[in-house]
Amino acid sequence: MADRFPLIFNTSAGQIQELAASDNIDMTSSSISNLSSLTVSGTVTANDFNSVSDRTFKVGISTITDPITKVQGINGVTFTWIDGDNVPSAGVIAQDVEEVFPEVVHTNGDAKAVNYNGLIGLLVEVTKKQQETIAALQVRIEALEASSGVSTSG
Repeated sequence: MADRFPLIFNTSAGQIQELAASDNIDMTSSSISNLSSLTVSGTVTANDFNSVSDRTFKVGISTITDPITKVQGINGVTFTWIDGDNVPSAGVIAQDVEEVFPEVVHTNGDAKAVNYNGLIGLLVEVTKKQQETIAALQVRIEALEASSGVSTSG
């Protein structure tokens, strides 16, 4: 895979810079400005990744619908990359995600990629729905305990 996808910089000015798979970049004291996209094959390591999520940059905002069904259609998997360094990895399969949540799957040539940041919104909504269910069940348990005179809580 490293030979198939070199490091490519697309700047907002339309300039494309490409580095061979064998090139190394040390960004500890460097910066890249006017970067509109970056494709990397391999491992990217950093202390932190911040994604712009400011409301003022978004339109058409709506809450994710039916999040539990969407999550149930996605499998968390472990695997080893075919063209990798034989190190076990974990994640999801883009084709599975695309079937239930296509907004976070992008195709680049013959490869599909998942916007894992987009999955966070889905997981937030799943957690909220589960908390609603837990709260409703707690009310039912308490009502049953009160009517039977039996308490299961400590």
